[in-house]
Amino acid sequence: MSFIRILALSFCTFLAVAKPLKGKFAPRQEPSPTTPSPAVSTSCGDIIVLVKNDYNFFPASLAHDCLQSIPFNPAVAIRFLDYYNTTLQFQSTLEYLKAPPTGYQRPPFDVKKTLAGIKQNVTSGVYRNQYEFETQLQLFTSQLRDTHVNLDVGALSAFTFVSPYGLVSASSDGKEAPKIYIDDDLYREFVTGGEFKASHITKINGVDVLEYLEQFAERNSEGFLERHADWNAIMDSPAADIQGQLSTFQTASLYPGAQINFTFADMNGTTTEPNNEWWAYCSGCNDTGPLTTGGDFYNYFVLGLLPDSYDEEAQWWPALDLGDGGDNEDDDGDSDAFASVLQDYCNDGNPSKENWCFTSFGAYPNDPIVTQKDLAIQGEGVVSGYMLDGNDNSTAVLSIPVFFQLGDDITNFRQSILDFIGNASQANATRVIIDLQQNTGGLTFLAYDAFRMFFPNIEAYGASRKRSHELGNILGETYNGWWDLPSTDKETNYAYGASEWIATNRLNAATNRTFSSWAEYYTPRPDNGDTFSAAERYDFSNQNFDYAAFGDIPWGYDPDAPLVNVVPQWSPDEIVILTDGLCASACSLFVEFMTHQAGVRTIAVGGHPSPGPMQAVSGSRGAVSYSADEIDYDFQEGLAFPVDREDVAAKLPNRTDTGMWVRYAGVTIRDQVRADDPTPLQFKYLAADCRLYYTKDNAYNMTRLWRDVAHATWEDPSLCVQSSTGYPTGRNATSEKPPPASDSQKSGLLDLEPLAFTPWTDQSAFQLTSKSVAVNNGPLTPTLCDPKRPQCGSKQCRQVQLNCNGGVKATYACLTTCEVGERVPSCSGTCKEATRLDSKSNGKSGGTNAIRYQGFCHPPMSATKALPCPK
Repeated sequence: MSFIRILALSFCTFLAVAKPLKGKFAPRQEPSPTTPSPAVSTSCGDIIVLVKNDYNFFPASLAHDCLQSIPFNPAVAIRFLDYYNTTLQFQSTLEYLKAPPTGYQRPPFDVKKTLAGIKQNVTSGVYRNQYEFETQLQLFTSQLRDTHVNLDVGALSAFTFVSPYGLVSASSDGKEAPKIYIDDDLYREFVTGGEFKASHITKINGVDVLEYLEQFAERNSEGFLERHADWNAIMDSPAADIQGQLSTFQTASLYPGAQINFTFADMNGTTTEPNNEWWAYCSGCNDTGPLTTGGDFYNYFVLGLLPDSYDEEAQWWPALDLGDGGDNEDDDGDSDAFASVLQDYCNDGNPSKENWCFTSFGAYPNDPIVTQKDLAIQGEGVVSGYMLDGNDNSTAVLSIPVFFQLGDDITNFRQSILDFIGNASQANATRVIIDLQQNTGGLTFLAYDAFRMFFPNIEAYGASRKRSHELGNILGETYNGWWDLPSTDKETNYAYGASEWIATNRLNAATNRTFSSWAEYYTPRPDNGDTFSAAERYDFSNQNFDYAAFGDIPWGYDPDAPLVNVVPQWSPDEIVILTDGLCASACSLFVEFMTHQAGVRTIAVGGHPSPGPMQAVSGSRGAVSYSADEIDYDFQEGLAFPVDREDVAAKLPNRTDTGMWVRYAGVTIRDQVRADDPTPLQFKYLAADCRLYYTKDNAYNMTRLWRDVAHATWEDPSLCVQSSTGYPTGRNATSEKPPPASDSQKSGLLDLEPLAFTPWTDQSAFQLTSKSVAVNNGPLTPTLCDPKRPQCGSKQCRQVQLNCNGGVKATYACLTTCEVGERVPSCSGTCKEATRLDSKSNGKSGGTNAIRYQGFCHPPMSATKALPCPK
């Protein structure tokens, strides 16, 4: 019997690793002293008890009940809005959003007016509970259409909503418009070689499937530049599986309803129960202490206060045994059987020691020619390389799913790319595909590194600029003034050389010489109704800056290891970049260098099931993200030491009163711009040179997908989606066709959709406690700890990497937990040291990818500059 047949038989009986919570869960109800009034909701407390008993997934309706029971305090909301308004002054795109240029695919959006409207809603009593207020905040942030702009704040951000099934959008032949499938069904068709025929979905909850998913993708958008990327974000992807990520359809930020029901074109597909439940997951519910009511939830998740009775050593919660949650007693055995057969498949032939085959459920080949050390979700390796066999054996593939790396892993990342170039060359590869699917960015300088490894004869341009405003000017004059003092010890304080408020160690892009002063850099230059700094570039010849900003010298700039051979291994027309539109941040920099400077082509795959072009990069094209934590540090701790200008800090807005507990708030502090063109790349229409659909044959088969890309690029351009070529691209600003029309030009305040609202009683009983212990204690800078005698409270003492003058060194610091691969980050650094989060309940009743990983939030370089380097 063939492996595919064996795998299919195993798959037919395979269900999820963790079972869903079946049946009705009876919430705890506290007796009410007066019968006419309904009891105070204890849904929030029920969730905490479930999580403490390892039922990490629970009905979404229970989370919704909890959210609606959380009271609203206008005074707290106003203080938060004032804090957030100051934060957004550092967002570089405010006026461009209000009046975007032709080709921008989203409607105009007036950030200042909308935020003022939300504040007016607060003072006018529009919001009936905290949930409604936070829902509008989340909708607001997505309208900035910038994946750097994330907001993890309040009670709503504690929850993510999980569909019981993942989705795949796939065409039958690459020409026909894709249809929507349950991921399990399409995977089953793939592994049976077509013996099982997946039936596509026609309706969800009685609504046409495209209409339902379009609305879902828009409401839960992560801020992409066009709807094609929003669409891909809600679909499953093997490139997400290998990073431990779930689709937005299984990590939704807004409540989608209690149930989800599918209608199929015929009955051969998954037979779903009449009432499939949406599930919910709570991030941070494990360390809250005893919470019972919505008021308790408010105190913890909105204000960041632990209850008075909190004792991290005590077991205060009742034990629950809700059964195994399913009717199939052999589920665990079926899961083990499936894993065993999959492992046999991934061991077939001559597999490499490390590969993505098992993690991707067979989608990635098991025989890469290159893998980064420690290649695993729980490891730090991400890069892999392949040679296509058969008629495509002259084509090599480099997979870079992310640019996030830490410490020594940076060296391994670089070496993997160099090894790929060397091994592919030795294998006589004449064509290269660089696969960037699901790459949301990472370390900026690794984008520079990777580009120069492919084109050592070209220096990356990489110009960027800030929005020029009063607060930024005060910071710059103060920090840069201190830095330029003869008395400032730059060796001791070298880490501050990477500060956004020091310009005299950066290059003026117009002259290619360092700025002589802060004034030369920041003097306002008007553009599109706003003012901006001069364009800056990094001075990689400044090794102190390199170590401060990156922890190392970018590849090709080390004077002790000068480049000898600057001839590229492949010409631009022998390389193509594959993206799914989710490429962002450092990934967008890499694509800009490869396309605009070197002339490499791009192919975008997937997108909304309609003809037409698709942009290769729809995530943030901003040069640098910046967090509210970093702004807080700049306003306070940094001015106190080492700058010693507390007088300046006293004149700045108070950043200590955030109103609400802000776990993370991000902005784009610098636009990416081209030479002699002030328009930020964020607002340019840059289509891929060709667009392909995912198909039934390649959605779970990376080798087939890469072959399709190679054929469309070098052999048969007719494979490109209808009407997807001839538009402005990254390498060709002129084109025969203008950009497609943008979305509706409607602008103004967001419309808050009616939310199901069930009154709960006695909000008068809710009080803002002043005696509780703060959860959000401490600034951005982590505190050092002794691993033998850690004193970290709810945090844990973990090893961290510091950028020290001359290289990376290790020490120990108190770190918080985080979710690996979460779409809206609660970690301002990098979530690493992943471990699988097991659960007695699961939001997925079948399939391959409802697995979550938890790690520790390793701080960004800017957060460690105040820590002493080990001797």
